[in-house]
Amino acid sequence: MPSRFHIDRSSPRPVYVQLQDQIQLLIHRGVLSQGDPMPTVRALAVELGVNANTVTRVYRDLQAQGVLRLERGVGTFVDEPKEAQTLTTREYQSISKRVEELVTLCQRSGLTSRELIQLVGSTWKESQSDSKGRK
Repeated sequence: MPSRFHIDRSSPRPVYVQLQDQIQLLIHRGVLSQGDPMPTVRALAVELGVNANTVTRVYRDLQAQGVLRLERGVGTFVDEPKEAQTLTTREYQSISKRVEELVTLCQRSGLTSRELIQLVGSTWKESQSDSKGRK
């Protein structure tokens, strides 16, 4: 069975961010649902060829956000989705369509995927700092 997770070693994004984003996206898409077991830290680290501490960090951060829950001695599971975490199918399709349009525009303009990722990342950070300043 092919893995649901993939690390892009050429990406400027840290490995833990890539993995964290992938887990959250799989939950938003409904690929991972409430109660689904996550791979063990060791198994996922070996599968992805990363340090187990990286996977531990991702799991811990997602537990703190209420995305995953740890049952000691049993494993890590997808937690009950909070309303703010879940996208409706319509919202997901709308976002997905806009992303496709953005990627097409960038390809036509000669922007590389790495440049697009950096642009989105910096725009996201600016947006977060702007919203924190308004509170």
